[in-house]
Amino acid sequence: MKIKKINKKKKSVLKNRVIGFWKDKSFLRHKFFYLTLAAVIFFIAILARTYHITTLPPGIYPDEAVNGTDAIAANETGNYRLFYPNNYGREGLFMNLIALGFKIFGVSVITLKMWSVFFGVFTVAGIMLLARELFGTYRAGIVAGFLYATSFWAINFNRISFRANMLPFVLVFTFYFLFKGLREKKYHDYILAGVFFGLGMHGYIAFRIAPLILVALFFAFLISKKNFLREYWKPILSFFLSALVVALPILLDFYFHPEYFETRSESVSVLSPKVNQGHLGKALGTSIALSLGMFNFHGDQNWRHNLPQYPALEFFAGIFFLVGFGWVLIRFFRQLWLRIRKKKRSDEFIVDTLLLSWFFAMLLPGILTYEGLPHSLRVIGTLPAVFLLVTFAIEKTFELASHARPAILRNSSHLVLVGVIIWSGYISVKRYFIDWAGAPQIHPAFSQNFKNMALYLNNLPKNVNKYVMANAGGQIMDDGLPVSAEVVKLLTYERTPGIIYYRPGFDPKKIQSPAKVVLMYYDGEAIAKIKSVFPGATVQKIDPQPGNGTDYFVINVH
Repeated sequence: MKIKKINKKKKSVLKNRVIGFWKDKSFLRHKFFYLTLAAVIFFIAILARTYHITTLPPGIYPDEAVNGTDAIAANETGNYRLFYPNNYGREGLFMNLIALGFKIFGVSVITLKMWSVFFGVFTVAGIMLLARELFGTYRAGIVAGFLYATSFWAINFNRISFRANMLPFVLVFTFYFLFKGLREKKYHDYILAGVFFGLGMHGYIAFRIAPLILVALFFAFLISKKNFLREYWKPILSFFLSALVVALPILLDFYFHPEYFETRSESVSVLSPKVNQGHLGKALGTSIALSLGMFNFHGDQNWRHNLPQYPALEFFAGIFFLVGFGWVLIRFFRQLWLRIRKKKRSDEFIVDTLLLSWFFAMLLPGILTYEGLPHSLRVIGTLPAVFLLVTFAIEKTFELASHARPAILRNSSHLVLVGVIIWSGYISVKRYFIDWAGAPQIHPAFSQNFKNMALYLNNLPKNVNKYVMANAGGQIMDDGLPVSAEVVKLLTYERTPGIIYYRPGFDPKKIQSPAKVVLMYYDGEAIAKIKSVFPGATVQKIDPQPGNGTDYFVINVH
């Protein structure tokens, strides 16, 4: 009886504590509560980036495939490069990571994309940490993490094997450790910040503009921190030395191979007379307007990058972005005026400088080009800055709502804000997995017909000779094939050995029957040449997904 009374008393105490936590909202101040939410967001990020990843996107775009075939070649030759000249040139770290994945887990669509998923998921973790560091609340970290985890823009690119996914990752962790170092004054944070910044040089070409952010931050620190150089010269030195050590190998590679710095900028740069047609001001104005407007009004029109009828941000996120951007911009100039006129120092000025310089610097790769505008891939470096500005506005709205009276109005305001955040995330996820995924335009956008060709070849009997007419066009790679053929080459690797690739002008007498000749692009002349040698050859059209632009032609040689 006594034991029952004690148990009953314990249950009553526990119940009262739970009710008390709920009534006084003290659970909102518990770190464990936010860690639980962070874990849930991390799980959402993983799920959104891995769900049906082998079939969505429906194909492998040639730019992805060449990353894979370069990785295969690196494994076969042992030549892991700092810079791969194929396909207009690419920094080598991403390809070398793919090569590592292939070596450990084998060649597959999953191992091709696993590093994009990795960088995407851990960028979510990084932005939670950075938002907490910049804005001072766990709530800010949760909001930033959730919106980034569910963003169409982020999900889409994190499911494509592009090295551009490294850019948000290195920037987020660079500035997290940099600001953490300023707060805790620990050298290892500055060193880690430098390591991540140095890694950026091995990632995506747009990172080359990132030092502008450091320049802006340096002047902000100089203005806002008293005796900044005297107190922080050692941390600054440790940051730059660690960044230099990590970046030095590829910097030396660029020094000895200056041609690696050359890209196809002449054909896409807004500064090129060939592109702007002698009207630089007009072209630059158009580029700026389209690049700035992509977040709220007119999004990327490329089906590979976006659902064209929508801007980059969901409606509510877009409103908060405009509010956050405007607020930070006004506060920046106000703090600058107070510093100049009244000698007043403020850490807010440093945060504002980071957000604005980050946004504008990473917008430059889009502004300075004139092809396919607006271009959400080229400005992917703005992605974290955009959601930090969104989070800033939401955080300020929460603060304003906290002063509302009576309590029912305050609580209702908080619930509405939470509802808007969740709704924004839901709409973005729905937009990707239902609206975009169900659109027929994404099949040709990701060259699904090339993937279908590879699957067809993989299912042919071993005794059938297999040929691919690599005539679909694209930049010629080191193996002598156009980049379009790299999709077939990657997806048939090891599964279907012995495939012979022909280019236009081939000799049909070299074909040995029985054979299947897959045409990457319909070519009546090639068909006629083969029929002149094999009169009984027949042409077959194969279309696994009719109406989606996924068809291709096969010549059956008997």
